Amino acid sequence: MKLPAFLGLAGAIGILFGLEFLLIPELALSQYGVPTEPHNQMQARYFGSALLAFGLVLWLARKTPDAIARRALLLASIVGNGVGLLLGLWSHSAGLQGLLAWLSVGLYAALLLGALYFLLRPSRRD
Repeated sequence: MKLPAFLGLAGAIGILFGLEFLLIPELALSQYGVPTEPHNQMQARYFGSALLAFGLVLWLARKTPDAIARRALLLASIVGNGVGLLLGLWSHSAGLQGLLAWLSVGLYAALLLGALYFLLRPSRRD
């Protein structure tokens, strides 16, 4: 896989999850076993807006030839996916989310490893 394809895939994942949490937070929350009270729905919409924005950044910048911009995208992906991975592991171990949380853990881990791969070997993976 080349870097533009990875960024496009990561962006599409962010956009899709972002839209779900933003537009249908009740469904998104219930899939993860999280109560769907109004305050949780509001927080889910905030989360969805952030996912949507970052997904769009990755998608729209996927073909940039600028090495500094690619590095910034990858570093942001590493931080965001690393924190998301840790939060997913913690929330599942604390019993705060259902089994579907493992899907998020897997996605965060895969996206983290992909970003690390492209960051550490950029000259051979563009």
